[in-house]
Amino acid sequence: MPLTFASVLLVSSFAAAEPASAPTPEPATEFAVPNEPRRLEGPTAVPAAADASTATEPASEPQPTDPLPTTDASDPGSAPELTTMRKGRQGLQRHRLVYKNLTALRYNPLGLVNELSIGYRLQLIDKNTTLFKESFVALKAHTFVNPAFGRVGPMLEIQPLALLNFYVIYNAVGYFKTFDQMQTFQSPAATYDDSTLEARTDQRYPGMGQMVTISAMLQAKAGRVAIRDNVKAYWTDFAMKKDPRTGRADTVYYDQTLDILQPDRGWVLTNDADALYLFDWGLKLGARYTYTHAFYDRDMYLPGESRVNRNNTHRVGPAILYSPPKWRAKAAKRTGLSRKRWYNPTAFLLMQWWAQHRWRTGEDVSPGMPYILLGFTFEGDIHP
Repeated sequence: MPLTFASVLLVSSFAAAEPASAPTPEPATEFAVPNEPRRLEGPTAVPAAADASTATEPASEPQPTDPLPTTDASDPGSAPELTTMRKGRQGLQRHRLVYKNLTALRYNPLGLVNELSIGYRLQLIDKNTTLFKESFVALKAHTFVNPAFGRVGPMLEIQPLALLNFYVIYNAVGYFKTFDQMQTFQSPAATYDDSTLEARTDQRYPGMGQMVTISAMLQAKAGRVAIRDNVKAYWTDFAMKKDPRTGRADTVYYDQTLDILQPDRGWVLTNDADALYLFDWGLKLGARYTYTHAFYDRDMYLPGESRVNRNNTHRVGPAILYSPPKWRAKAAKRTGLSRKRWYNPTAFLLMQWWAQHRWRTGEDVSPGMPYILLGFTFEGDIHP
């Protein structure tokens, strides 16, 4: 029962900026919108947005990175720490060891995922302003694990300024031969609804392969409104089984995170567009639109088949996120917990209805049944 988050999961990702009254980060992917820039696989997860109207801003408490996973997830980091630098000047902490974790449960399709990124973060520009205090480059280890498969590998993330975030992940992928996975097909025109996957579960097999994820995100905030647009591209390569009669290797497999037939040695593109309204007591209300498109080569189809791509999907619906305001200060005061080790806890709920899907708009699943994603994310500094 893998998950998105990115559709995160996750960890997919929404990361949202706090209103002006509480200065301030997916999403990812797997869901998130701007605050302090973010990042929920995922399905699923969360860069922070910047208020371009503010030139400089004093250091503030780190604000929650809000995930509405995306389709996969990872975050740029949290609010910068101040450190004393040469000549007594106060500057941003340049070297940090950071982490972010996302756990999410999904329905239609069913999924459960935990996504973790941990690694070294280097501050790029030592300016404590809205645009540059979250400028960084980070090299991390990334894992995305659910009951059906696991992914692990390195992640490189670059955020030149709060408005833009880019990352690339290389993952080794292994399927466990559980929960009707992994199932491969001879053509993108094959039937892959939930009922068919369950009926042919004896054809599943353990698979090993590799995946590359590339993400580009643009985000912004004006007053209490935050917006974000996150485009991700996924490339995979697996050792597919062959048809015993023809000797032809399967050309696609069902990716439950993206809920689509993923082409072998081919690309799938997703786009998550988020809009949020930010309340000053930690609540964020908004909506997310998600589009998924697979690119199939002509030779992936069987001879004589129509080459019309009917697997693209659209879904849209509301999102709710909650992050306790000024969490770090309150947690440290109440419990003595280090302010840097664990902060920005965010709970989120995403409900989207399928506007286009071969099997989830009445053919196999009722069109009234939404895609539901419920999750929790947090982050922290390991060092210093």
